[in-house]
Amino acid sequence: MKKIFSSILVCVFVLLAHGASAQEDEPRFPGCDDPADVDCADMKMMQFVFSNLKHPDGNPGGEVVASFMVKSSGELTDITIVENLTEACDQEVIRIINLMPAWLPAKVDGATAEMEWELVVKFTAK
Repeated sequence: MKKIFSSILVCVFVLLAHGASAQEDEPRFPGCDDPADVDCADMKMMQFVFSNLKHPDGNPGGEVVASFMVKSSGELTDITIVENLTEACDQEVIRIINLMPAWLPAKVDGATAEMEWELVVKFTAK
């Protein structure tokens, strides 16, 4: 299953979810009154990334794609750069993911489950 969410300001963030077909509930960024409100969770995640992102000097502009696992506990692990830009931009995306609070985990057949996610961060040239 694939979902794309974006915000066009200085950067564009795209979050892609990859899950099983029996999936009932995808993992979500925390902080919404209604944990089932996908739009709110996506907006909270984008606000978090945008408010914490530091654009490295000299970046050529482009995107970094990072993959990570959302564990059944909500912990984010196994961060990997799938598509790199520069070492500084890659490290900035890893830093942002490491700053994130635990997510609300995915649920499959009513039980919490691990799920891999990708975060795409587009940097403007600086």
